[in-house]
Amino acid sequence: MFQFPHSTLLSCTYCSSKSSVSPWTGPWIGTQEAWVLFLALALICSVTYSDLFDLSKDQELNLAYVSSVPHGGIEQVRIHWLLELITVGVTNGKLHYNFTSLDNLMDLLWKNKLIPGFELMGSPSGYFTDFEDKKQVIRWRSLIALLAKRYIDRYGLEHVAKWNFETWNEPDHHDFDNVSMSIKGFLNYYDACSEGLREASSLLKFGGPGDSFHPFPKSPICWSLLHHCYNGTNFFTGATGVRLDYIALHKKGAGSSLHILEQEIEAMEQIQKLFPNFTSVPVYNDEADPLVGWSVPQTWRADVTYAAMVVKVIIQHQNLLISKANNTINYTLLSNDNAFMNYHPHYFTQRTLTARFQMNNTKPPHVQMVRKPVLTVMGLLALLGENQVFVDIISKDESADTDTVGVLATVHAPAELQPSDSWQATILIYASDDNRTSSNISAVTVNVTRFPRHAELVYVTYLLDNNLTNPYLEWKKVGSPDFPSVKQFQQIRDAEDPVVTGPFRFPGDGRLILKQELPLPSVFLIHVCARPHSVPNQVTGVHLIPLTKGQVAVLWDDDCVDSKCLKTFEVEFSSDGKAYRRINARDTIFTLWVYSPGKASAHTQLNLSPQHSHSVESVLRYICH
Repeated sequence: MFQFPHSTLLSCTYCSSKSSVSPWTGPWIGTQEAWVLFLALALICSVTYSDLFDLSKDQELNLAYVSSVPHGGIEQVRIHWLLELITVGVTNGKLHYNFTSLDNLMDLLWKNKLIPGFELMGSPSGYFTDFEDKKQVIRWRSLIALLAKRYIDRYGLEHVAKWNFETWNEPDHHDFDNVSMSIKGFLNYYDACSEGLREASSLLKFGGPGDSFHPFPKSPICWSLLHHCYNGTNFFTGATGVRLDYIALHKKGAGSSLHILEQEIEAMEQIQKLFPNFTSVPVYNDEADPLVGWSVPQTWRADVTYAAMVVKVIIQHQNLLISKANNTINYTLLSNDNAFMNYHPHYFTQRTLTARFQMNNTKPPHVQMVRKPVLTVMGLLALLGENQVFVDIISKDESADTDTVGVLATVHAPAELQPSDSWQATILIYASDDNRTSSNISAVTVNVTRFPRHAELVYVTYLLDNNLTNPYLEWKKVGSPDFPSVKQFQQIRDAEDPVVTGPFRFPGDGRLILKQELPLPSVFLIHVCARPHSVPNQVTGVHLIPLTKGQVAVLWDDDCVDSKCLKTFEVEFSSDGKAYRRINARDTIFTLWVYSPGKASAHTQLNLSPQHSHSVESVLRYICH
């Protein structure tokens, strides 16, 4: 039973008559207060090839795909080895820094409306080698202050204050390259980072250590840092204690979704026991992956299995931790470490959001990407509202597994000054047995009753499963080519988006009964919208990324649309700037679309010359109409 404001009730009854799969029947405690699980990513750079990796055309396209999740569904990209993009020269004992490469990457994030999870990691030109050297510690503070002031000047304090500055990644793994980093040296480094950022602005956030926090006395740098911040001596000020704006830890699942949450709770219980004044400090798990080892190929990472597992992890955190009345953990951010770019021949099976094809059979070579279900599901998560509501789930098969089906329900109240916004309710259901698949099907009945009375309520459903929305399966069907043809890419990309039904009018009596069969794995979302007072606003920021001859990625920005109740975006083309026709045949709520007509349609190829006009328009057939 979902409990909405104003005593509105929605009950869900699941039956598993077709299989042994049945839903979760444990306690689900909701709250009507706003909740946030900040969706973020981690992007790993190569220390040796950081300039090539971070600033390549491949990365430009990869970040465009990341930012194409609608409604700002992904906001942060967490990046290792950023300071390797800075070079340093010494003249008459003075250091001179060149930020050009780092500026270019920050500009690329800015262009894509993404903020960095900014790890202060790396040694510019290998200059910094020992943080027990007082001179180097002082110069490091100056570098961090210079860096922070630079980006405040470049983007504004309001924007940079949103960045999560973080320590060197996983210090207890000792991946410091050529830097000598003892425990004492790491604490000196931390103080230098903290004071450098504070010199730029007291509004900048800084936390860490971004590591495993194995039970004490393991993970010595992790525990030493907390002790230092709690009652240690600041290297620069001599004061007792050093600021710690958030605690970043890494807990992965070893193939189990619930194991992530269990490890987090265990670590935080020990932290709160040893450092009780840290109870209110925000907690980030910014590498909450189901399995370690991003490059190890796993078939389940290729399809909806991974997507459903990511949703399951988020819903478990919301329902089993954040919404609990007795929760003492200030859980603020859950992030997946999956913005990598795959390499041959593992196009879909590595821990990535996209499948990258390096098309070396063209002159010049180029890159094509395909959106994987794990990125598509972020678009469904973006449809959730700000307020969680109560859920009651009943399973008719008490002997069945109760951990494979779960649900999260939310509502959204429109902003008064945005007439294109409207009241919404979202019900997100997953069927997931973690990283396992089966032929089992859960028969789900959703019973919505006593809904709030709004003008012309309509609803749409979205479904992801391994049969209908599986680009990996389509790639295998066409022979698993290294260099898919234009036609093959079209077939593969036709499986990127969820299966959408509707819009349908919501029953006038305020009661809706929906029956849905959920394969294992799958994700099912119901989005209910009231009619807004005005149509959606126009999209902005239309631009193109050339891919190869006759093919481009078309991108746009939905920030100003001010409505999540969109049926689709329409991409229109004109060869003369007068008569336009739609060229994206399939509906999409994502803000990136690949135009690749192929040789058979050469007369409609997109020409980048000035006499051709290109238009992207938000469709007026929004689902509330």
